Amino acid sequence: MYSDFNDDFLSNLYRRRGGIKLGLGRVVDAFPQIFERPVPVYHVAGTNGKGTTVYAIDEILRSSGLKTGRFVSPHLISYNERIAVNNSDISNDAVVEIYKYLEKKLGNFDELSFFEITFLIAWKFFEIEKCDRAVFEVGLGGRLDATNVIEGPKTDLITSIGLDHTHILGDTLEKIAIEKLGIVKENDSVFIASSADPVFDRWMADYAISRGAALVTDEKHGFDIEIRGENFSREQIKDIDLAVNATLCAENYSIKIPDFSKMRLPGRFERIGDNIIVDVAHNPPAMEALSGFVKRKGMKTAVLFGALKDKAIDQLLDIIGKITDNIFVVSLTEENRSTTVQDIADAASESVAGKLKYAENDEKTILEALKFAKDNDLELLVCGSFHTVEKFIRHFYQKP
Repeated sequence: MYSDFNDDFLSNLYRRRGGIKLGLGRVVDAFPQIFERPVPVYHVAGTNGKGTTVYAIDEILRSSGLKTGRFVSPHLISYNERIAVNNSDISNDAVVEIYKYLEKKLGNFDELSFFEITFLIAWKFFEIEKCDRAVFEVGLGGRLDATNVIEGPKTDLITSIGLDHTHILGDTLEKIAIEKLGIVKENDSVFIASSADPVFDRWMADYAISRGAALVTDEKHGFDIEIRGENFSREQIKDIDLAVNATLCAENYSIKIPDFSKMRLPGRFERIGDNIIVDVAHNPPAMEALSGFVKRKGMKTAVLFGALKDKAIDQLLDIIGKITDNIFVVSLTEENRSTTVQDIADAASESVAGKLKYAENDEKTILEALKFAKDNDLELLVCGSFHTVEKFIRHFYQKP
């Protein structure tokens, strides 16, 4: 059906997104049909910090000589970023080959969503490559996420819990935590990032135990590893702590702890130019963490901002307004979640509205933001959504 990994191929694959399709029925039927070889799994859920935790686990395992498979979402620029072995993205040919295999193998292939197919491609690729370990980031929630067809025992990591996707996951921390902890299977080892509320932490641990977890602990697990890196926020250091202690325990303390200072975290306070930093913070807790880090570093910034309509845009803008007087706004296009510049302006509080800047189109706004930051010796911080970062990087790298 497809001769190559091209725009038509990706269009057909992306067409399956059709909004978020939670529920395991389709992939529960499909997974056993392609499953051939077990791979020890690290399974990462949470509201914020999942990406940092996944990349840290991958870094640790590879540094110890293990061959790793890594599954993350969403991607920033290329679909292939979602699936990697030993830190190298899957090739176009491998995507097409496994896609065709699934198409022939699975009777319910036409019913599968974009995310489900991508997950199945990842699993099969990790089998083919004979990975020693696989690290899977949950797409949304946990209990009904496609990755939750992976059987235990495995190592589960639950990063910070916050209010995001409340229209899907619930409107309290407890409801959201139940969805995240839905990945816990019988005899799993579970590592849960501690919060500022010890009562909530105890409740989460008890809930994990009720699901049959063999071990439940926090990001320290009796260890206090010093993590260094001038571009790591306090929250990221905590995520790396979680990864270190989980892998130490799961690998029977036989691994080496690498120097994380050179670890690349795509889209996580990532410097991509002399005065350009991108960060995928897209909910209030993540934006508070980003804002706090900027303040602690004493940075002077202008911000390029875009957000999807199901996010707390007013709160995000209020937080950003505490670190800059110059917020350049762009639109985002995503099925059922698009926002125009006017949508964002309408959501702004009175105290922030006067800080918003935008031109007659997004390209001019981006150019103005770049020029403004350069002329005023400011860092340009691009944030608000994975889609904002993608939009900017595509523009930035296509321009001289």
